[in-house]
Amino acid sequence: MMAMVAESRLHIEPRGVAVRKVGPWLKEATAVLAPDVAGPLLARAELAVHEACMNVIDHANLPIASSLELELELTAEHLIVRVFDLGDPFDLAGVPIPNPQVLQPRGYGVKIIRALVTELSYRRVGETNELTLRFDMEKTND
Repeated sequence: MMAMVAESRLHIEPRGVAVRKVGPWLKEATAVLAPDVAGPLLARAELAVHEACMNVIDHANLPIASSLELELELTAEHLIVRVFDLGDPFDLAGVPIPNPQVLQPRGYGVKIIRALVTELSYRRVGETNELTLRFDMEKTND
């Protein structure tokens, strides 16, 4: 079992402006890490979690007055962020991969997330969607 470095939760309204809270939340949690680990991790995690939240807001058909709940677990080996919502069920495997030969204004969110995470998974628990983003630690040689 990995020793937990940090755990945190964040509740946000399903609005684009509320997603701005994700960056500071992740920065606070990763501040306990060495800068050569925290910097690259934070850059990847902030973009991926932002994309995940925006996808929920744009596509999940959320009930009125619902919110998004985010939780994170940080160990010395990885960061896991889970995004919970009460929207429609989601088929992660069925998300089409954008064709690089065709310019399109939307549809890149899951592709971006997959490029930034070590592992991406989805499950439905009762009426709740749970999207899990796992980021393994990377060190830079700056």
